[in-house]
Amino acid sequence: MEKTLKQLAQEAGVSIATVSKVVNGRDEHISEATRKRIRELVESSGYRPNAIAKGLKEKKTNTIGFVLPDISNPFFPEIARGIEDEAKKYGFAVVFCNTDNDVVREESCISFLRSKMVDGLIFTQTTRESVFSKELIGNIPVVVVDRGIDTNSKNIGKIYVNCMGAIYDATCRLIKQGCEKIAFISANLGKERDYRYEGYEKALKQYKRTVDSAMIFKNDYNEETGYQGIQKICRICRIDGLVCGNDLIATGAIQALSEGGWKIPEDIKIVGLDDVMFAKYLSPPLTTIAQPAYEMGKEAAKMLIRHITNGEPLYSKELPYEMRVRSSG
Repeated sequence: MEKTLKQLAQEAGVSIATVSKVVNGRDEHISEATRKRIRELVESSGYRPNAIAKGLKEKKTNTIGFVLPDISNPFFPEIARGIEDEAKKYGFAVVFCNTDNDVVREESCISFLRSKMVDGLIFTQTTRESVFSKELIGNIPVVVVDRGIDTNSKNIGKIYVNCMGAIYDATCRLIKQGCEKIAFISANLGKERDYRYEGYEKALKQYKRTVDSAMIFKNDYNEETGYQGIQKICRICRIDGLVCGNDLIATGAIQALSEGGWKIPEDIKIVGLDDVMFAKYLSPPLTTIAQPAYEMGKEAAKMLIRHITNGEPLYSKELPYEMRVRSSG
């Protein structure tokens, strides 16, 4: 049976306060001999400090939360892996909450994590609307990842990739490959600023191309959006290039084009965004812009935990993207 703090103190011949200081690493004023004796007793007894009670007393649980919008999108588990790996280095645990791109579930996730007394949040908002605000988050430090949120507050950091620049480069690549009619399929972000679309539009205008609404389709960041979007566009337009808001959309579009008898890249060239794990195994292998998802998670966790433990300021950090040229475009 696991011993109590009181029993350990009696066996060590010291006060309960002394044992507590050694167990919790606040033993700098205790002699080495006493520290060694107590640690040996603790190890042999199997005693484990009550993390919940400690958290209540210190108002700190060494736990952070990650609110993500779509666990089925392979981009986000890679971020989650980076967060968890980095958190372990600092002795922090991570609680994951999937909102399924639903604003009600997003609010529920944040409330749940706050009730668990997490020390901070890493947050990616839902696509069309979000309950994220300083009033909702309260005094919990937050690092946002991937999607655009106003980070003027000192209590909010940000790790991101320049998606406008990435989609701009993707569109420019297709133009330089000789594409004249380039379509765009992505997510509908509602009132949020759409950096991906802005990158697409900027490239077309720079090369004196017409922005045609008939060649634009927006819904969600998933395969079905790509599948339905390219079917709708190809019914009314003849295109020779396609820029996708992410690789899942590109996957759906490739499937629909294949079923329709289109050849890629001979008839239509395609560029995606993210470089998820299966992108290079598609038929044909997908040309895409790689986002460093694992590094995004790692950097977000490092920033948040250093803020929590050392009071280091939160900040915005842009990570680089990279064009991965394969057979699709």
